[in-house]
Amino acid sequence: MLVRAVDVLCAADLSGLAAAELQRLTVLLAGARSRLAGVQSSALAELATRTGGRVHDAPGADGTPGPAVLVQHWWRDATGVGGPAAGSDVRTAGLLAQLPLVRAAVLDGRLAMSRAVVLTRLVGQIVAAALTEAEPYLVQVALQRDPQALADWVRHQLATWCEPRFDADQRSQEPKRYLQTRRDADGMLSGRFRLSAADAETVLTVLEPLARPAGLADQRSAGQRRADALVEVFAQVARFGDLPDAGGLRPQVSYVLPAGWAAGAGRAGAGWAGADRAGSFTDLVRASLPAPREETDRPWALPAEHACATGAWTGPQTRARIEQVLCDARITRVLLDTRGQVKGLEALGDTITATQRAALRARDKGCAVRGCTRPPAFCDAHHLDHRADGGKTTIDNLVLLCRRHHTMWHQGRLTLHHLHVPWITGTHDPPF
Repeated sequence: MLVRAVDVLCAADLSGLAAAELQRLTVLLAGARSRLAGVQSSALAELATRTGGRVHDAPGADGTPGPAVLVQHWWRDATGVGGPAAGSDVRTAGLLAQLPLVRAAVLDGRLAMSRAVVLTRLVGQIVAAALTEAEPYLVQVALQRDPQALADWVRHQLATWCEPRFDADQRSQEPKRYLQTRRDADGMLSGRFRLSAADAETVLTVLEPLARPAGLADQRSAGQRRADALVEVFAQVARFGDLPDAGGLRPQVSYVLPAGWAAGAGRAGAGWAGADRAGSFTDLVRASLPAPREETDRPWALPAEHACATGAWTGPQTRARIEQVLCDARITRVLLDTRGQVKGLEALGDTITATQRAALRARDKGCAVRGCTRPPAFCDAHHLDHRADGGKTTIDNLVLLCRRHHTMWHQGRLTLHHLHVPWITGTHDPPF
């Protein structure tokens, strides 16, 4: 009968239903699916109890019963679900059988199966008599909370009434932690991670204040704000953290860029298609080939002005990013010949001093963009007249900008009009 009802539903033409009718149908099916999951769980529990946990596998060709196997193994083969999922289904069924009032609430449609599964974590941890006495109230608690809030409540009960189990749960999370990253084809970094509850407390505590909207004009999504906050945390550690050496040096973000590129060659939209760059793409392709061993010079070596800035980890970088870095960076000039041999090394001393940073902190008191509340520790020293254009590293040419607004400035999305800079004079007057 159940199969026939499902067949009828699957064959129904839904195109003739109004939107309100489709809404009612989907809600009805969600409730029915949860109730059916409860029936399935009850059947699995009854099967495991009646057979002692072992059932016969599929019969052979001659009709003789198959070998006796564990219920979860039979369930895995019969349904095609994974082994861990099959074992979880059978364990949950056995635990839910020990909460008859909770299971009844699932079967009559009052309680979602997902919430009942959360309550089964209490079985075997709370004294059976106390759990039986409290079961009517457990149903009420579950009805008043969403699954995540209910899971937090159950963890609180375990920590209160069964501290050894709670400690064991915490320890079991440690081997499950991981962080996986992957470089995508467009250069973006993506990944997955899992952290223990204890470590997650630290991470969320640090991210939350940094991920708040920066004023009413902040149009970033919550996910974008958290991503920016994560980058800010790493930038702070790179700037002020006591990190172990990497290759004999303190870890630092480093970019390599040709001198002509840094000085502004190719600005104002010049690209590969420009008439003055005829044949440059061919030069780039040929320069990427390994030079024959017998060659002493390469006639098609790539001209420096046709190269681009590159990062050690992420490869090519945009001009806006490099201009942002150049605002507050230590620069070293390396001279190379056409074969890539180092001919000279020169450290340039035009860097922002500790005294200048102290002065900027006292004057700007944080990011100078109107409405931004980032403190000085989270800000870069930005050159109003770009260093690449000859801008000087002097107090009247520097202003504090947080990392996000600094990037937006060099992308052309912010101007002096967006800054609160009452001290500014002369050539920096805002273009109202």
